[in-house]
Amino acid sequence: MKKILFSLVLAVVGISYFNNIYAQSEEELVQICTMISGDAEYLKDFRIKLDAGDPPPVQRFPILLKKDIKYRFTVCNSKDYEGKVILQLYDNNRQLATTYIVATGKDYPYIDWVCTKTGAYHLVYSFRDGKAGMAVGLLSMVGTM
Repeated sequence: MKKILFSLVLAVVGISYFNNIYAQSEEELVQICTMISGDAEYLKDFRIKLDAGDPPPVQRFPILLKKDIKYRFTVCNSKDYEGKVILQLYDNNRQLATTYIVATGKDYPYIDWVCTKTGAYHLVYSFRDGKAGMAVGLLSMVGTM
């Protein structure tokens, strides 16, 4: 009986250990996003984790952007989840940019956007088709105009 119990404990510990090794952390996603954003200057990261839902759940972040600055918004998906992240940039209720074009089905790892008016904006993150997902969004500055 002791051998069976010992084997069971060893199996549980082993499964937990290997799950931790292969799980992708948010810090790892930030590093990947930083590489994708290239030579743009890092400003802030946003960590997104949403459960599946219908309608798709969203996570919103208010941000302050300054006029005449070119920003880069980068997104990175966790390989541990099925969901593919979508970022939408809003000014009040008007969508200004997105990383996913519904009409073409094309996904972009980042978008560059030149701010024409200093003010409050909203970053809205969701996962395509309402699937569960984990991702990181990165805000960086490309330069001044």
